Amino acid sequence: MTAHFKLGWGHVRQCIRVSTCRKRISIGQAGLTTKALREAFGKFGEWLIRTTGPHKAALKINHFFSFFLEIDQAWSRIPSYSELLHHFGAEGLRRVRLPMRWLHEEQGVEPDHQAKKIDSEKRRIQACLSSMPSASLSDQVLQAYWLQLETRIEAGKTSHTSARLALRAAAALLLATDREGQRLPQQGDVDNYLQAVPGQAASVTEFTNFLNRQHATTLAPRVDEKRVRKRRKEKLARSMMKMAKCADQGEDWREQWIVTAMEYFHDKKLSKKALRRQTIELSGDGVQVTMNGVSDLATVFRTLF
Repeated sequence: MTAHFKLGWGHVRQCIRVSTCRKRISIGQAGLTTKALREAFGKFGEWLIRTTGPHKAALKINHFFSFFLEIDQAWSRIPSYSELLHHFGAEGLRRVRLPMRWLHEEQGVEPDHQAKKIDSEKRRIQACLSSMPSASLSDQVLQAYWLQLETRIEAGKTSHTSARLALRAAAALLLATDREGQRLPQQGDVDNYLQAVPGQAASVTEFTNFLNRQHATTLAPRVDEKRVRKRRKEKLARSMMKMAKCADQGEDWREQWIVTAMEYFHDKKLSKKALRRQTIELSGDGVQVTMNGVSDLATVFRTLF
């Protein structure tokens, strides 16, 4: 008798939740001006009940109403993906994953992942440009540098991602030089910056070439290779010490250990993907990795565990 009561109450509770959600859907529909969007919101609500369950649907439906309201006001119809992306941006669409999933599955709105990626990069670029003090010398320089990069994008000579990385390095150097943005980098500023982040030498070189052309500077990015190798060795040593203390030493750990040890002991950089294509043999207290087959005897290394 008790079990029957619990089952009955569960069914009743489910019905209450469905009813609550549908009431909220109806209230939302009343706030939409076009028939197409009222119908779309109703269909989405029913899909949400089926997909997430009535309880979660009832909690989420009001949150998603604003998305449909904005579509109603902007288009009075279901827009294309490119229109949605232009209006909301990639970040905005990420906040409404369930409505976007419904639009894709039920309305045939096909996502354009490349356009989404470019939109994200554009917004990151704008954030980078906004990082300079307003109307400062650094701000003017970075804006001019961006115009050059933008021209290269339009000519198909570089991508938004590459341009964003170049711009980020330029902004970081300018801020490291003067937080107030009132002076351009000098040679000492460039040297200090590259000592901290030697991996950005290529991006910094591109920017300093721009400064040399546009502002008559004579900057020459220099990287102390010996210092870079020392810092890299220290980083690898810290990684190996941390890995040695790891309790979970499965296959992924083993691959990472070999890759790290190969670089630390033998100055041989190798990705885990490349490692899987090599011959690896257990040998005593370590492993032997043979690179490029037996014919290349110079590339046989022994890595201790």
